[in-house]
Amino acid sequence: MATQKQLVGAEDCIKINFPAKRPSLRTFRKWQANGWFPVHKIGHLTFFDPEEVRAALDRRFRVNPVEPR
Repeated sequence: MATQKQLVGAEDCIKINFPAKRPSLRTFRKWQANGWFPVHKIGHLTFFDPEEVRAALDRRFRVNPVEPR
């Protein structure tokens, strides 16, 4: 059975993906405008899949450790 994607609003997506320290809604919307994560538009409403947003932010901002020489 296929799992159904969870689509939530911006504020809920922020709460799900950033449980402790959170960016502001304004910052999150700026990231959206920059195209840093996928967005689902239905009419004039905007929704986010928290898993897709997290994966996109991890790809963009993850810093891998440097191996010692």
